[in-house]
Amino acid sequence: MVGVIVIFYFFLSLIGLGLMAWRLDEDSAFNPLGMGGEGWALYLAVSLGIVGAVHLGSVWAARHWPSLARGVAEMGQWLGGLSRAEVFAVALASGVAEEIFFRGWLLNEAGLLFSSLVFGLVHVPPTRNWLYWPIFAFVMGLGLGGLCLWTNSLIYAILVHVGINFINILRLPSILPESGAGTGVSRDRTES
Repeated sequence: MVGVIVIFYFFLSLIGLGLMAWRLDEDSAFNPLGMGGEGWALYLAVSLGIVGAVHLGSVWAARHWPSLARGVAEMGQWLGGLSRAEVFAVALASGVAEEIFFRGWLLNEAGLLFSSLVFGLVHVPPTRNWLYWPIFAFVMGLGLGGLCLWTNSLIYAILVHVGINFINILRLPSILPESGAGTGVSRDRTES
């Protein structure tokens, strides 16, 4: 399964890089290939803060909203058997590819609001328990796009995206009660 995910995102990265190379010019909203200049320490600190805040918000929401808890339980069933290295591979592939495509190309091509809306729409939920997913992706698209515009770089949005995906895939399923009470799903394993 991990191999299929990584291959999919590899091709999405290639498409995004090709579109960036085709359309990037002096009128672009930001330079996706830039490194952010002198403000890198502040940008890095803000990026790490965003990762932590989004994870803590995800934990809080999953503990307080049963539909979110059910979605987290399903995520644990689908991805819970992965090793840390496999989780990192999925997080890295998805974070890099989606940022290259949606922020590196589409943000420069169509603007912040449209690129965020499309980002939300492509996160169609696999089940009704994930109905929050497109809304979360839309809001994150706005935040990640804003980060790109502020830093004049794609690298910090990639760091945030990879960090959120890695921590949430790795840790969110372990926050549920052992019985899966209220989720409709029982858990077979605990995270160490």
